[in-house]
Amino acid sequence: MRKLNKFISPAKLNLYLEVTSKRKDGFHNLESLMTFCELGDVIKIEKSNSFQLKIKGPFGKFLDLNENIILRVINGLEKLYERKFKVCVTLEKNLPISSGMGGGSSNAATVIRAIHEIFRIKESKNIDDFLISIGADVPFCYYGKSAIIKGIGEKIEFVNHELCNYYVLLINPLKEVSTKKIFEKLKILKKNKVKKEIKFNKLNLEFLKEKENHLEAVAIRELLQIKTILEFLKSKTDSLYSRMTGSGATCFSFYKNKESLKIAENMLRLKFPSFWVMKTKLVNSINDINLV
Repeated sequence: MRKLNKFISPAKLNLYLEVTSKRKDGFHNLESLMTFCELGDVIKIEKSNSFQLKIKGPFGKFLDLNENIILRVINGLEKLYERKFKVCVTLEKNLPISSGMGGGSSNAATVIRAIHEIFRIKESKNIDDFLISIGADVPFCYYGKSAIIKGIGEKIEFVNHELCNYYVLLINPLKEVSTKKIFEKLKILKKNKVKKEIKFNKLNLEFLKEKENHLEAVAIRELLQIKTILEFLKSKTDSLYSRMTGSGATCFSFYKNKESLKIAENMLRLKFPSFWVMKTKLVNSINDINLV
């Protein structure tokens, strides 16, 4: 997970995402099986004379230093613990922006864990309230283990079965999709209700194929390239399971071995030369990720 003062901030994947209801406060209740990839951003944190935030990496230029979620995290932690945290944070942004992989949430969670570790702070009894106040995916990213997420992200049920037996291909058309806009256009239908409770001891692809990402159809109406990607993955590659993650626009596909993964990667790079394509692997816990 870390090397010296460097921390991996991994991408998250929604293996399915079902919207169960709309709340009176305007938010939506969800059920989603979420896990992590070995791939992600990298964050370096060290004590300093004053707070500094530096952003680099292939997607760093798309972020605003003055409005980054890491600033919210540091300010929030200082209020929570009633002390200053003078650190220099360097974010290497490797994941596309607004891509459905929880990049910002993962960045926030990584910084929160790092601050606790570096300053040897005992976790506040109000930590869960703080996490959800930063973002819906932040609690899951903070605890860093495969889980079924319910509610608006505050209900976490860790899963004990192995999810790491699949190689994964990620593809993003490098077009941002607004999560807010997707939810605004989402219509809650009776068929959107979760079909059955999740009860299994290991990852079952047949079960997953019966589940859905209820945001996928809405996202496709906003960005037709998502449909093009998914159709190609399902019909042209040796995919075991393909889906859009989060509110898009990143899609993912499972492969049984490295050979199938490599062939699919080459096909996608030829078919979509301007898209972001990366191969990786599922991990059950952020502690299973080795930072090179």
